[in-house]
Amino acid sequence: MVSSVEETENTPIHKYNLRSRKPDSTTATKTETSTSAGPAPQDTPPDQKDMSQNLGYFGLGSDFFSVCVLMFLYVLQGVPLGLSSSIPIMIQQKISGYSQQAAFSIVSYPFSCKLLWAPLVDCVYSTKLGRRKSWLVPLQYCIGVAMLYIPSVIGDALGNNGGEIQVGVLAGWFCFLTFLAATQDIAVDGWALTMLSSRNVGWASTCNSVGQTVGYFFGYLGFLALESPMFCNLFRSVELDVGCVTMESYLRFWGVVFILTTTFVAIFVREKDVDISEQDEGFVETYKSMMKIIRLKSVLVYIGCIFVIKASFAPLDSLTGLKLMEAGLSKDNLVTLSALLIPLQVLLPLIITKYTNSQFPLNTYVGGVFPRIFSGILITLLVYYTFSVAEFGPSFYVAGLIIQVLYSVAATMMFVSQMMFNARVSDVKMGGTYMTLLNTLINLSGTLPQTISLWLVDRVTSSTCVGSETVTSCYMDKDTCTSTGGTCSTETDGFFRPRLCWNLCSSPLEMVSVKLNDVSCVARARGAPAKRDVTPSPIVKIPPPHYASQACLNLPT
Repeated sequence: MVSSVEETENTPIHKYNLRSRKPDSTTATKTETSTSAGPAPQDTPPDQKDMSQNLGYFGLGSDFFSVCVLMFLYVLQGVPLGLSSSIPIMIQQKISGYSQQAAFSIVSYPFSCKLLWAPLVDCVYSTKLGRRKSWLVPLQYCIGVAMLYIPSVIGDALGNNGGEIQVGVLAGWFCFLTFLAATQDIAVDGWALTMLSSRNVGWASTCNSVGQTVGYFFGYLGFLALESPMFCNLFRSVELDVGCVTMESYLRFWGVVFILTTTFVAIFVREKDVDISEQDEGFVETYKSMMKIIRLKSVLVYIGCIFVIKASFAPLDSLTGLKLMEAGLSKDNLVTLSALLIPLQVLLPLIITKYTNSQFPLNTYVGGVFPRIFSGILITLLVYYTFSVAEFGPSFYVAGLIIQVLYSVAATMMFVSQMMFNARVSDVKMGGTYMTLLNTLINLSGTLPQTISLWLVDRVTSSTCVGSETVTSCYMDKDTCTSTGGTCSTETDGFFRPRLCWNLCSSPLEMVSVKLNDVSCVARARGAPAKRDVTPSPIVKIPPPHYASQACLNLPT
């Protein structure tokens, strides 16, 4: 009996399929044999034997090269996302109000809607190219070509030639890039589940969080810093009024990088042969299974909790930088301050991974909520302070840097543990669709509240036009006031009161809900009724607590 229990504990996650919580037939046969014949010597799984003989770098053994490939693919994925996030900073001082910012925020929605075409990516492929490379290679070539073409039109769209900002053109092109990156993410997520051995499958979330973070900062802070004359002059012998790069040159550089690296992956990175027994059920069947997962009570509670928590931080994440610029902080100073956080953002996921790689990943998520609330309140007060001072001394930047570090640590704790949880419960037989399903719903939980926040902030702000004889209000139109010789005086800023109220009231309640849900899952998986859920569950089939979270998100029979 002891050997059978340990055999079950060592069974990889993908041994449990979506339609049954029972192990595969091979595992069941081993269990029956060990039970009938008495205690049998325990065999170390093949992948663990290899690892014990040669742990290699970071204890990864033969998976080290695979981890490097995954990391770099996620870095490439983060670059278009970072470039998209840099546009609001570049156009903030050239537009009036936040409604246009809300319109541009639709560029992030392909990542929140990729669930619609994820089964297609999993089910349609060429066996010659490989299940994942059939999509990955063409997609990354398309991103590279698009990045080489966009510079020919983006200058006019940004108003660099004296024209108006063309938000529609900018949103269209960057939405296209995000769509390609989102589809690439589906392929890479699915490849990660099969590229790594069962012993190192937890590194998939590390590669995702670290790689995407590095790529995002290359595209966002990396670009804004290199585009800033003040930042570049720190390393020049002669000061110039231009940065080291422009949006056009930066896009061309990454276009070349995408084409070269994709060629390397296509030629030198081999994909495992498609095993017929591990293939998906089919295109239609995958959609049906996906809908069954969405209707699971545990999934609904999990996504509902994440949605409210993300909604509480949406105004802070989407408006803080823009509000600081509105208060008088220059873009160059904002970029320089944020650039100091790049090493921290890169190292944090690696440090936090060892604490989240446990049987209860959501414990780390819950542990990051209160610190994020506290640091979020401090950031809100800092933004409020910037509107009351004329100059920003060294103490302002030091305080801002310390508060931002606290916020980044808490946010990274929540992000990494969330990705680790999603990777653990994802079933390899659904390829990237299962993990994409959870990631998509979570992304939508963040993007939708941010768009609403940008759209609402002007509408809940009360301001009057002072000094104009024809205009009395600045509601939704500051340009009209200034063009008639007036200035807008804000009486009630729509950023502060709703921000503090929502953060203080909703996040603690939802944090408790996530905790109770995780505890309930663990109790049911162990066979004991949870304190707040005494109804027997049909999914109490996985005895080891290591897969408690998966038990709660598995499909009922």
